Amino acid sequence: MSRHAGRERKRMSPQRMARLMNFYPPLLGAGIRVREFNEDWTRARVELRLNRFNRNQNGTAFGGSLNAMTDAFYPLLVMHQIGTDYLVWDKACEIEFKKPGTGTVYAEFEAPKELVAELKAKADAEGKVLHTFECDLHMADGTVVAHAKRVVYIRKRSDRAAGQGQ
Repeated sequence: MSRHAGRERKRMSPQRMARLMNFYPPLLGAGIRVREFNEDWTRARVELRLNRFNRNQNGTAFGGSLNAMTDAFYPLLVMHQIGTDYLVWDKACEIEFKKPGTGTVYAEFEAPKELVAELKAKADAEGKVLHTFECDLHMADGTVVAHAKRVVYIRKRSDRAAGQGQ
C-alpha cells in the first residue's frame, strides 16, 4: 500500500485503471476511451471516436477533445513506475493540429523504464525535473491529426510532504 493525499490506498492494476478512467466524466464526455495500460506501466493506448458531441463546426474532431486525449497519461505512466516518494505533475502542454480528424483518432503514450530511471536519478540529484514527452495523434490509416508535447514535472517529496497524514 502507498500513501496518497494523507490516506492509504491500494495499488491499482493497469486494467482496472483503464476501465475506471473510461467513466471519468471529462474523458467520457469528450468521447475518449482508454484502451490499455501495459502491465509494466510503460505504455497507454487511447482513442477518440468521432460523434455528435465531440465534432466541431466543420464536422471534424474538436480540438479540445484532441488535447484532452493527451492529458494526464504521461504523468500516470511515470508515477506508477517511479513510486510514491516522488511528486509527478502535468505542467504544460502544446498541441499542433496538422489535419482534420475525420474519424476515430488514436494516441499511444510511452514512458520506457530506462527513461523513468534517468528522470528519477536526475530528480534525486537536481531536486526537480521538467521533461517533455511528445506523441502523434493519428487516424487508422496513419494520417497524423495532431502532434502534442506534454511537460511533466517530477521531484522527490520533501520529508514534510511525505510525512503528512501519517
